[in-house]
Amino acid sequence: MHTSRLQRILPLSGVLFTLIMVTALVLTRGEADSGASSQKIFAYWHGHYGAQMISALILAPLGALLLVVFAAELRRTIRSGEAGEAIYSPIVLAGGVMTAVGLGVTGAFDAAVTSAAHHNSHAAVYTLAQLQSYDWVPWILGFATMMLATGIGGLRTAALPKSLSWPALALGIAFLTPLGFFGLFALPVWTLATGAVLYRRNTRTRTPGTVPAPQPV
Repeated sequence: MHTSRLQRILPLSGVLFTLIMVTALVLTRGEADSGASSQKIFAYWHGHYGAQMISALILAPLGALLLVVFAAELRRTIRSGEAGEAIYSPIVLAGGVMTAVGLGVTGAFDAAVTSAAHHNSHAAVYTLAQLQSYDWVPWILGFATMMLATGIGGLRTAALPKSLSWPALALGIAFLTPLGFFGLFALPVWTLATGAVLYRRNTRTRTPGTVPAPQPV
């Protein structure tokens, strides 16, 4: 199967998403949690105006866009191994879109809290920070959906190596449990490795008949 130049580089969106995600985590480290005092919450957001605005208005939207592209590439990969009606591949894309929307909501909440702190609105900062502390719900569910479908679909169709499919399945399960917090630190490693593997696969010269048909697990 031949791939266009654009299709060959699409997996690099996973690599770029990893860089964006790590950068955002570094910029927002030390963020005050919802159980902190109102004074501590205000002090954090007031003192991190620049970093939070960069994360909220630049990194979050860019990361959401890259994630949708990466999810589309994962969908295409899983779909290539699905015989007949597609089952797992559309769920992969749906999970990616759900996560991207969640990241957009996170960016909006972060920008709102930061702006309120910049204008010295103590009451608004505390209220918005309480809402912002639960903005992870939609994107953690999106990650769970995308990773479960990728892991199961990769194993069932052999469209992904088992070395990527099993960790994807484990991450999907983790995101549905309290271990999901730790899964956020493992996810960048998976997206980086998967993006690199799919990019190398796409850059190979492929002609009809040279790629063996995937065998179900």
